[in-house]
Amino acid sequence: MFSQDCPTRWGTKQKMVARILEQVPAIRQVLMDDRRSQNLILMWQDIEVLESINAALKKVADFTDALSSEKTVTASSVKPVLQLLTEDLLLPTDEDTELTRNMKKKMVGVLKDKYSAPATQQLLAKASFIDPRHKDINPRDDVKEALLEEMLAMPEERRDIRDGEAAMSAAAAGEGEGESAPSSPPKKKKKKNLADLLGMRRAQSSNPVPKRIRADTEVTRYLQEEALDLHSDPLAWWRDNQARFPLLSKVARKYMSICATSTPSERVFSAAGNIVTPLRSSLKPDNVNMLVFLSRNMKTEK
Repeated sequence: MFSQDCPTRWGTKQKMVARILEQVPAIRQVLMDDRRSQNLILMWQDIEVLESINAALKKVADFTDALSSEKTVTASSVKPVLQLLTEDLLLPTDEDTELTRNMKKKMVGVLKDKYSAPATQQLLAKASFIDPRHKDINPRDDVKEALLEEMLAMPEERRDIRDGEAAMSAAAAGEGEGESAPSSPPKKKKKKNLADLLGMRRAQSSNPVPKRIRADTEVTRYLQEEALDLHSDPLAWWRDNQARFPLLSKVARKYMSICATSTPSERVFSAAGNIVTPLRSSLKPDNVNMLVFLSRNMKTEK
């Protein structure tokens, strides 16, 4: 069975070409037995072209599936992927044919032009910076300043101020540096004593730490953390550390997102195409809708 090409995904084109190259002997034998189709037999020039195309697309095919995910964060990985493609995987090599080199150059040019807008570059840089897996990739000062401005512009509750001041106190005492602070078991509610009552009055009369200082402190401590393993879940990390970074975690909610792609709708059309076949062309529209819905949701957990 041959793979079909989808114009919006390089991976399908590469799989189709690779499958043809794999089945060249079988294709040649079938065409040789049919005199009317012998003109379609692949010549050595055709095979060289297919091999050159496969060599150019093979290194980027896996990225199309990874960046089309519907369940994992992808926005923060676009910039690292672009750097990997344009600065490493798509660089011409001595083993490449002339066609492969030209295709790689063209692909690099398309990628750079597509994401060349300053606003797009700034957005991708912010998303990568806020991801604990990629925060060390070219951390520019203008990106830090832009994120600081967003942190200052976001409204905050009294609880956020308390969390920020508590995190600053812990960092000053040497308890908040390095790895994430372990979660302590819930404490039993105890009766307030005189010290607690006096502490409440002191907390009400004390001046809170300025928001700018807390924002700077959070960014500094965030950069001092070790980068997260690439296989880890950044959303889980922010969930566990939002009390330590109350301001920065709010910005993370904005940028740690899944990129919108045409892949989900294409998968629905593919499911519909597998259901409505020439042998089942008399299905009623309502039945088709139900079958497509079941096909796309039968793995949903209860």
